[in-house]
Amino acid sequence: MQEENSEFVDILIERRKYSDFLWVSRHMDIQMPHKLPPELKLSRNQIINAVLNNQRIKEVINYLAKNQNVSKSVIERNAYDVLQEMASKAHLPTVRWLGFFISKFLKKIFRNIYINEGTMLNLRNQMSTYQLQYVYVPSHRSYLDFILWSCFLFYYDMSLPNVASGMDFYQMKFIGEILRKTGAFYMRRSFSNDLLYKEIFKAYITCITNYSDRAIEFFIEGTRSRSQKSIEPKYGLLSIILDSYLQSNVPDIQFVPISISYDRPIEENLFVYELLGVPKPKETTIALLRFMSLLKDLGSYGTVFFNIGKPISASQYISLKDRKTRVMNPDYKLSSDIIKNLAYDIIDTHQKNTVLTTFNIIALLFNERIQTYPGNPYTLETLVEDYRWYKQWLSSLGAVFYPSVNNNVTTDELYKEILLSLETHSELLMLDKSKVLHFHTKYTEAKLEGNTDMKTYKLNERIMKIAIPAINLTIYVNATLYFLVKLGMITTTVGLDTINIDEAFERYVLLRKLLSTEFALFPNPNSSVIYLEWQKSIDILLKENCLNIKDNFITGQKTALFTLLHNLMLPFIDAARFTCTTLLNWNESILGAITNQKILKECQKQVEIALLEKTNSRPHPYCLSLDLFKSTLFNLLQQGIVVKSEKEGIYLINKIQIELLIKKLRQLPLLHPSGSYNDITLSVLNNSLSIKAKL
Repeated sequence: MQEENSEFVDILIERRKYSDFLWVSRHMDIQMPHKLPPELKLSRNQIINAVLNNQRIKEVINYLAKNQNVSKSVIERNAYDVLQEMASKAHLPTVRWLGFFISKFLKKIFRNIYINEGTMLNLRNQMSTYQLQYVYVPSHRSYLDFILWSCFLFYYDMSLPNVASGMDFYQMKFIGEILRKTGAFYMRRSFSNDLLYKEIFKAYITCITNYSDRAIEFFIEGTRSRSQKSIEPKYGLLSIILDSYLQSNVPDIQFVPISISYDRPIEENLFVYELLGVPKPKETTIALLRFMSLLKDLGSYGTVFFNIGKPISASQYISLKDRKTRVMNPDYKLSSDIIKNLAYDIIDTHQKNTVLTTFNIIALLFNERIQTYPGNPYTLETLVEDYRWYKQWLSSLGAVFYPSVNNNVTTDELYKEILLSLETHSELLMLDKSKVLHFHTKYTEAKLEGNTDMKTYKLNERIMKIAIPAINLTIYVNATLYFLVKLGMITTTVGLDTINIDEAFERYVLLRKLLSTEFALFPNPNSSVIYLEWQKSIDILLKENCLNIKDNFITGQKTALFTLLHNLMLPFIDAARFTCTTLLNWNESILGAITNQKILKECQKQVEIALLEKTNSRPHPYCLSLDLFKSTLFNLLQQGIVVKSEKEGIYLINKIQIELLIKKLRQLPLLHPSGSYNDITLSVLNNSLSIKAKL
């Protein structure tokens, strides 16, 4: 475990010892992160007035009043209303009484909530010493992310930040205003065509960056990751914050990457259905209260980990020359490459520091066992041995675990570790009386009944019964992929063939480019960077006897590790291939013009057809996930293989390029496993009975 990731402390231990009321009402010596002289520190009303008096805002107001032929006071009133909707409030009494209820809630649903305390205390100490602005940039895995981070800050007597929040929360009765008083500021999801809103938002962010003594918090991924792996970063808010540093309004900005991982996210079931196309429930106060009432079992959601990474300074990316140029030329803009480099470095830190749980390894192994050894299910004894090896191996690649890897751990201790994890996930996997591991899941058809707003294709009941547990399990596999993707891509470029190394490398470059959006890999790095990562992965696979290189030829070796890595990549490659072939074969006379929703619907339909076929190359049910089609489509847009038509929402296809891409994908020596999730017979029983898995 990395030095900065050591010293994990469970804050719930102390919280269970003492009164919640006394804790929230204690005297607090609050550490403000942005040290400002009194004359520069602005209140909420002062920030609103500063934005309204901003020269750029005045110009926009004058322009819109003239363009719309209305009084300037009308536009000014609109601007004021926008800021009242947007701006956060700091109200400590609200934070205190809300903290009382949240503390009780967290102690109820979680066993442990860990944070690397040493890094947190170092951060607090640094804030008391230097006059810098801080920006918290957590990964986004659950609605609880910003609530839990605020709890940590309150726990360590640190000021709650200005938190970028979506309008879904603003529109929740009572909740929206409560969250505002804990630091939330509200931003509309899309406002590129609204000049007034866009300029006010930019001015507001600049103002709180420069003149608020509180930090800023935002999710660089933009939305929760339903798949529990990193999403490509969004650049808008990041670029506005960096612009303050470019203008020399603050001496430095420290971006604090925070990796969040859940033993079991509270939205687990919702995520599975959303990935299949069932719309998420609308955020309302009543829906929230109803959902909270379902969270009854003590500690049923296991453990949460917050791993704070080393702060990343804006000065590492923006040179003194850039800042001087901005002083001389107010219209000077940062290179998009600078913003992109910082964004991907934050995402990379998120992935590198994500704490992997026991169940991540169990899911990885069980997913492989279903496909490769369908007639030989895991027993507790065989699971423990594989679990021990893969945990140690992933740790050697840099993965962070808690409990951390201990070479002297006994088998009995590993039994306890696995059994505790299976207890948390008993609705998904279970050991029967013979200590055989199998699915124990519920298929609730009612979740689909009456839902007329399906985003995509309505899958038949048999496929849903297979897909729901498979996708649920894969969500937990995904957390391990940061360390396995590049290795897996090499196994799919080589297969068990003997091919020229240069040809294998060309295939790797092709796959890396196509899947970069899926795995949040830095797009279009130079060839030397790609070659270095290729060579590093080759060395790892050679060390584990997964490859053999002789002269200038490379051969895959069918070891258990090689097969696991190969199979991990198949759903992503298959989904990309389904997307490409669907676009190539598009029949407008039958399907109409190509739109986003039609593409998703047709791709899911084609995957379902393939899943129902009795062949040896049936895809993994995870191929039904909408995220896979969306990321492939976005990638094809980036490559120019798919382009947007002049008609809004309509796509055009470069059939020559997409046909060439499909040809190259078909040349990959893919080895689909002999078993599949289709071999599992699921019986829909009442919720009190287990659904047996025939392995």
